[in-house]
Amino acid sequence: MRLGHARERAGELPIEITGFVGRSQELREIAALLGKARLLSLTGPGGVGKTRLALRAARAGLPRHPDGVCFVELSSLRDPVLLPHTVAAALGLSEQGDRDPMEQLAAYLAEKRLLLVLDTCEHLLDACAMHVDLLLRIAPGVTVLATSRQPLDVPGEFVFPITPLPTDHEAVQLFAERAAAVAPGFALTDANRADVTAVCRWVEGMPLAIELAVVRLRALSLSELATRLQGRLQALTGGRRAAVPGHHRTLRATIDWSHDLCSPREQTLWRRLSVFAGGFDAESAETVCGGGDLPAEDVLEQLIGLVDKSVVLRTDEEPTRYRLLDTLREYGAERLAASGEEDTYRLQHLAYCERLAERADAPFHSDAQPALLTAVGRRLQDFRLALEHTVGSGDPGLALRGLVLATRLWTHWLTAGRLLEGARWLGAALEETGRDCPERVEALHRLAWLLMCLGRYEESDARVGQALEAAERIGDERGAAYAVQYRGCLAMFRGRLAECHRDFDEARRRFRKLGDRDGLAIAAFEQTFGAAVVGDAAHAWEISAEGLAVLDEAPRECWTRSYCLLYRQLALWKARTRHGAEHDPAGMRERLGETVRLKHTIDDRLGLGIALELLAWYAEEDGRHERAAALLGAAQAIWDRIGCAMFGAEVLLVDHRAAVAAARAALGDAAYERCHARGAALDTASAVTFAVEDRDAPPRPGARQGAGDITGDGSPYAPGRTAPRGRARAAGRTGGSLTRREREVAALVAEGLTNREIAERLVVSKRTADAHVEHILTKLGLTSRTQITGLE
Repeated sequence: MRLGHARERAGELPIEITGFVGRSQELREIAALLGKARLLSLTGPGGVGKTRLALRAARAGLPRHPDGVCFVELSSLRDPVLLPHTVAAALGLSEQGDRDPMEQLAAYLAEKRLLLVLDTCEHLLDACAMHVDLLLRIAPGVTVLATSRQPLDVPGEFVFPITPLPTDHEAVQLFAERAAAVAPGFALTDANRADVTAVCRWVEGMPLAIELAVVRLRALSLSELATRLQGRLQALTGGRRAAVPGHHRTLRATIDWSHDLCSPREQTLWRRLSVFAGGFDAESAETVCGGGDLPAEDVLEQLIGLVDKSVVLRTDEEPTRYRLLDTLREYGAERLAASGEEDTYRLQHLAYCERLAERADAPFHSDAQPALLTAVGRRLQDFRLALEHTVGSGDPGLALRGLVLATRLWTHWLTAGRLLEGARWLGAALEETGRDCPERVEALHRLAWLLMCLGRYEESDARVGQALEAAERIGDERGAAYAVQYRGCLAMFRGRLAECHRDFDEARRRFRKLGDRDGLAIAAFEQTFGAAVVGDAAHAWEISAEGLAVLDEAPRECWTRSYCLLYRQLALWKARTRHGAEHDPAGMRERLGETVRLKHTIDDRLGLGIALELLAWYAEEDGRHERAAALLGAAQAIWDRIGCAMFGAEVLLVDHRAAVAAARAALGDAAYERCHARGAALDTASAVTFAVEDRDAPPRPGARQGAGDITGDGSPYAPGRTAPRGRARAAGRTGGSLTRREREVAALVAEGLTNREIAERLVVSKRTADAHVEHILTKLGLTSRTQITGLE
């Protein structure tokens, strides 16, 4: 059986895969309540269908919430301290700046008109109640829809109990729909309706119980299913249906029956799979759950059996992933605790997380980097469970393993913007491991980096000092090199550039001696920034060249490569604006386009925001005011989620303010705000496409995207049509219509050069030259190159 819904990205409403049956009256009542309530809680027992109903209600309510709906899945979250971090991540907010995540949430949501869906709150009831109460007070446009087995008990809460499906109609309809999928050819008829109704009544209309019962049709006839289910439930619940104490007992009895019908090895796998926080794939199931009477090579066969029995659900993701529904995972965890195997498989789960984190960290600079970063982010809840098992355990050995795991995840803490969470785990683990060792030194300098990015320079300085002292005491040359590198970073952020370059030069010398390519590449891109901000292009080029050379063996590496390229371009911009240095701005824009794509590949929001800003500054310098305003809007959407623009660096903010002022003066306040808002409304993928395709204006919401759809003034027209009145058509009279590079290409076309000859003349690819010519034709409303040649 497939999972009833699948997730695309954090915060988005999951896609419904199986059909939704009934509940029309409940949906109408929920819609009415959402129109007047700030907090609505759907309550009911596990398996009654709260999540599916909440999703359907949220999707129907989208038009009433201009800023959309954010879905936050809490079932796999265990630590209440991480609740605001989880909500912030679902909203796309990064933990940048020294801000409490709750304050960041409040600031972001204060002006939003948004529906926040908190799914499965019962195990975090106090934390959810406290945070929801606070958000409702400070974000008047936000409505919260919660699902929970009990109310949040927050002032102003409306509680809507979700009851099982009526057994004479909607439950029968659900049974028939699911049965048709399980047993091809099944159809509800007058002849079998009584048996179907009997089954639905015995399971009291509980949707999950119906799902589990229907699977038995693969082995039993409908009449046999009805007879056996009746006998089973009578035995488990004490006889007559009237004596059944409630839906919890009915569902439990149905799950017990499903468990008893599994083979012994399937039962073993069911309970061991409960150690996963959420989804898993076949490889992870084999690695974690294999052992003893269930060898790893036999896990896949048992997993298939559990899928067939609807105990394990398969999502529609690629590669294929699986999960246990919350109620079935809880059941498996109870069985695991009773079996005496819990410690063994918690430790195997920890070992699996350790291996994945190590693969993502060593070596970090590899062609596998983007895929590994994605894999780490997808398994964040599992890493959290593993860290909870180690940090605070009271076992020195486990505490050290937790310290190493938190350290190995430094790439995720940085690229995903989870700086506060990473600092929290590292700080807690360091408190439990007081002895000097290389693992402690590494944790100290990684924590120093996170604190530095949060703007907590004094704390970072203390950690750098501790790392360097400990490294020197135990002769840890690698740890000392990193400590010197981060001391240089601190000096850079504090504006002490002579100290900065001295430490970076020393760190790079040490990394070369040690053969540490990861350290050398990272130090190079960080020092490149130090040269870039003062416009020392020659120094920036020299340092970044070493970093890029280190990456020659990993041509598909994204993170460090993109920063080397980005800070090179920043250095050229600063050299030009500060010192009047000459360089090729058109070529720079093309290289920035490559940087934008690399940043998007690994979802590096900070780097993407800086790249969009640089493109905006150049657009404004070119007189393309609409493009500049839209790019500034797209960048601002990123800064809003991060919490501060360009990590608060004044040396960059001065260029940002200058571009804003110039674009606003050229367009006027109303037009500037309109263009800025259109850029801010783009999702990340659309913003990247807009930036790379070099358009003058982004597509309007819902508009078809593609080269030539939208002109600089936002008016759609196709090649071959007459351009809007007032738009100059001659290459020499285009004004802001063509970019500087496009005017250069147009002049070469007018000279009679082919696209390949133009590419050779401008030292670009033929594909780039083709694109420039196509853009020129589109903007000027022409249909062939000969018309460019014939222009006056």
